[in-house]
Amino acid sequence: MQRLFVMFPDRGPGLGLLWLRLCVAAALCTPGAHAGWLTVLCLLAVTMLLLGALMPLAAALAAAGLFAQDLPWPLVLMPLALLVLGPGAYSLDARVFGRRVLGRRPPPFG
Repeated sequence: MQRLFVMFPDRGPGLGLLWLRLCVAAALCTPGAHAGWLTVLCLLAVTMLLLGALMPLAAALAAAGLFAQDLPWPLVLMPLALLVLGPGAYSLDARVFGRRVLGRRPPPFG
């Protein structure tokens, strides 16, 4: 997962990505006539977006759910921004797959 995203930004950009995830999750919760499979797909995508877990899969599920609801195109394309930008520092992905300092390595020839 770390290879998919260059970094997990925090502070202002991280809060912006968190806000984008929340907005996409709220758009998936719009009331309407949902089929059984669409409800399950939307609940799964909302849960993954709120946690920031497995963002490439969450963005794909969110885009499919928004497309199936016949929403305007700019709203359907919002999950693609999450796909490109990543989840941010305030996510489960950053906690699990983020950069770590593992310790000092001895010099190779020294």
